[in-house]
Amino acid sequence: MKILIYGAGVVGSTYGWLLHKKGHDVTILARSEKRNALRENGIHIVCQDFRNSEKEVSDIVFKPCVIDELSADNDFDYIIVATNKLQLPSVLPSLKVGAGKANIVFFQNNWDSFDEIASYLRPEQYFFGFPFMVGGGRNGLEIQSCISGLKYSCTPLGETNGSVTERIRKFADILEEANLKPSISSQILVWLISHYATAAGLSAGIICAGGAAQFIKETDILKQTICAIREGFSICKKRGINPKDEKANRLYRLPLFLAMPIAKKIYADEALQKMFDGHVTHSPDEIRQMLDDMIEGGKTYRVDTPNLTAMREQVGCICAVR
Repeated sequence: MKILIYGAGVVGSTYGWLLHKKGHDVTILARSEKRNALRENGIHIVCQDFRNSEKEVSDIVFKPCVIDELSADNDFDYIIVATNKLQLPSVLPSLKVGAGKANIVFFQNNWDSFDEIASYLRPEQYFFGFPFMVGGGRNGLEIQSCISGLKYSCTPLGETNGSVTERIRKFADILEEANLKPSISSQILVWLISHYATAAGLSAGIICAGGAAQFIKETDILKQTICAIREGFSICKKRGINPKDEKANRLYRLPLFLAMPIAKKIYADEALQKMFDGHVTHSPDEIRQMLDDMIEGGKTYRVDTPNLTAMREQVGCICAVR
């Protein structure tokens, strides 16, 4: 397959490298100021892979083809959009003009961008997924990524109408070859929207605690985080998305005396902690936007959000100091 990765960050670079290892023709689209450096030096990736019970570390230089502009006469089979959510407004015009016949897969946090995407692209041009297997951060020009080995880590995929199309099956096969655990969902919007609520609260809690390792030791912050996620779930339900329909959300619906020790155990996982720390360190603007989206959703749907609001204030203060 010919695959374009739109965005040379942690997720795009790591998924691209893993697909390249399985023989696929991978191209990276990067901003013009980065293009020459990537062409000359490649992408330095230090990856900690936890999929095989023991941590395996790879230190490689990935040298894909690099472009800085998308032409409508391209021959890509798939375009994976792996940019920050805040970059979507600048990505969509490029895709509208240059996507050609490629199938576009959006690998992003998404709460309210579905209508915006639909205003630029036809339904048959795109579907959704989420890179739940990979995370991390940067050290200068070096990508520091982790691949989760937890049994519930996967790469969910789905059409907005819930159908299982040939393009979904083919893309799932590609990911399966690379051991990226595709999971075809008949309710991908439920997965994405409820995950957004979870990620907003969880990211805020980790920032407030001072990091993922400290987060599981701070009982009060952990409790506030779970309560904030539940506020987000209430907003989801008011807008017609029931988090109960997604089994990954069961933890946050348990009584607190059960949810908290289970959460501590799950979030003690080394790969998850590295992924969380990378995200909160390198995407503070996106996290603040996610919290603002949740709080604004609370106002729109008349859901009280005392925990989300308090955590948003703390995150704002902490990020301002940094």
